[in-house]
Amino acid sequence: MAKRRNFNRLTIPVPVTIRFLGVIKHSQPIIAETRNISFGGLSIELEISLRDGSLLIQQGEETIKLIPFLVLNEKLVGLDIKIPPKGETIKATGRIRWYDFGSREKSYYFRAGIFLEEIEIEDRKKWKNFIRNVSSNKR
Repeated sequence: MAKRRNFNRLTIPVPVTIRFLGVIKHSQPIIAETRNISFGGLSIELEISLRDGSLLIQQGEETIKLIPFLVLNEKLVGLDIKIPPKGETIKATGRIRWYDFGSREKSYYFRAGIFLEEIEIEDRKKWKNFIRNVSSNKR
């Protein structure tokens, strides 16, 4: 039986900064955009490269090793989500629920689904209002 989603998804790019939580050394945040969003979470897709057996995320001039951080099952991440049109930032703690690797022609990608686990009440209200507004504008 297929796993059913608890939330409807909206395909919309929203800027998000991802920080690894529980990592001993300081790690650079990852700047991404969402593939889709819902009341309960979001999904992202990152372009990655394979170099010397390591999967790398290109972030400007720097590269970040993808493994072992994002591919750890149920990994906690800190999120800063910039809600359009004003770019208001909401903060949340998310849990990576699923991930997938793939390739297209000469590049590779990494996709992940992130459940919004902890989010302040006011930020959750802003997130839900944003999704309702986007949803009603798409009808």
